[in-house]
Amino acid sequence: MIETAVILAAGKGTRFGEMTILRPKGFIPVNGTPMVIRSIHQLIKSGIKRIVIGTGYHKEQYEALKQIYPQVECCFSEHFADTNSMWTLANCAKQIGGDDFLLLESDLIYERRAITALLESKYTDVLLAAPETKFQDQYFVEFDGQGHLTKCSTNRSELTVCGEFVGIHKISSRFYTALCDYYEPIKHQYPKLGYEFALLHIAVTLYPLQVLKLKDLKWYEIDDEKDLKYAEELFS
Repeated sequence: MIETAVILAAGKGTRFGEMTILRPKGFIPVNGTPMVIRSIHQLIKSGIKRIVIGTGYHKEQYEALKQIYPQVECCFSEHFADTNSMWTLANCAKQIGGDDFLLLESDLIYERRAITALLESKYTDVLLAAPETKFQDQYFVEFDGQGHLTKCSTNRSELTVCGEFVGIHKISSRFYTALCDYYEPIKHQYPKLGYEFALLHIAVTLYPLQVLKLKDLKWYEIDDEKDLKYAEELFS
């Protein structure tokens, strides 16, 4: 049974402009509640006992959460300004240890069944997908007849679109070890590699990554003020 979650939260969230001068993107409120707090509550309600947050920008605000939520641990990436999500994820290796875990991005709002559906899946490595929802910055996925991830891209012309990448996954210790082993020798050459590209590489070369598509899932990724306005209406 999975009892660990990892939230990637090191980025600056520059597309929010002045809204992220004094706080990281995960602390932007959606209808009054910061996105990261929403995720913490959803995870705890779903039985998660450890929540490792990969931090960077304004790390002290995430560190303060440990005083409120004993489940929270933080792992600071000192190179956050010059790296991307795969660096942050690999940097959490010591705290993740040998656990299987749920992997989430910090800028998401979603129904709790996004979490419970992954936990209940019989597969050990699962990428959550949904029908297309975003009007901008969409990340598309393609999977084969067995439901295994075969392609992902922001350019829909590069694949047969089967759904949209949500940014929540179930990852086994075996898969995570392969991710880190793949990234370690190239991390200084590709410090800004997004973790999704590493996921795809392992999925097509080593271990299949099952795509779980929830057709009527209510969720949204919030990257800027336009997204925020839409998400607040969606979850009002």
